[in-house]
Amino acid sequence: MALCLLGLSACSPGAQADPLKPPLTDRGNIQLPKEAGRPAFDLLTLDSRNGRLYVSHSSASTLEVIDVRSRKLVGRVAGLGSIKAIALTKDPNIVYTSESSGSIGVVDVPGLKLIKTLDLGGSPDAIEYDPIHDIVLVGLASDKKVAFVDATAVTLLGTMSLPGSPELMAVDQKTGVVYLAIHDLNEVVKIDPVTRSILKTLKGCDIKAPTGVAYDPDQGLLFVASSGNLAVIDLVIEQCRGGIDIGRGTDQIAFNPHLHHVYTADGGSRYVSVIDTVNLKPLGVFGTGPEAGTLAVDPTTDMVYVMVARAGIVATYHDP
Repeated sequence: MALCLLGLSACSPGAQADPLKPPLTDRGNIQLPKEAGRPAFDLLTLDSRNGRLYVSHSSASTLEVIDVRSRKLVGRVAGLGSIKAIALTKDPNIVYTSESSGSIGVVDVPGLKLIKTLDLGGSPDAIEYDPIHDIVLVGLASDKKVAFVDATAVTLLGTMSLPGSPELMAVDQKTGVVYLAIHDLNEVVKIDPVTRSILKTLKGCDIKAPTGVAYDPDQGLLFVASSGNLAVIDLVIEQCRGGIDIGRGTDQIAFNPHLHHVYTADGGSRYVSVIDTVNLKPLGVFGTGPEAGTLAVDPTTDMVYVMVARAGIVATYHDP
């Protein structure tokens, strides 16, 4: 379905913001293990249940585990071929990882060890957990499919063909419905993880080469990052609310349900944009550093964690 425009017009990330009151407060950096060559990192995932921040250290094929309370690296899990992303499960001691080498892994967090792998092929990339149906969803980038895995049994339930190349996704924590960006078709598909079918295709709304996706269930709004624009889709009335200008090179975005803020990691512009999802207003931007395209937020502390890949550090900020 094509989305038609309602009232919100695009505005710059600094518009409506107080230049004397930055949207975030710098709380310093967390240094990750240094490499001889140029480091590469991918997606971040935060679990507020145990205060763990999981970092995909793709150039080292390692999962980095950070204790956000002590602000220290507390462990590493090696042997994860070109790790891309991490998904939580109902058990805070177990996480899933995706590796572009073709498999997903199950990691025992306290033991810091890989306890099982499942070969899926198709260059696994984005990975998310549906807590309603206990399903792990995996985007298979090269096969243009999404895989559905029983999170407890670690068995493949099936796959579903997609119309194009999958990017990042957001899961409705109350229904299990999944919103998945299709990067090369300028659209987002709404997926039922039980029937493994596409319920709707969302187009228009200035969605171009979409990457990060976030969902605010209280407002019924879906946020889609694409080409310097954050598209806002009202899922209740199935209409486009318009767009908000963000920076360039945005990859991962995150939603804070406590403050109703969305954060976009604008790696090409070297800053994070902060958006108020209630008033649909930009609150401003905050400088990060080169290649800072992925982030995570802890809604219990209002801390924002940004991976500054070139420097091999996690920059930490408090909102505000």
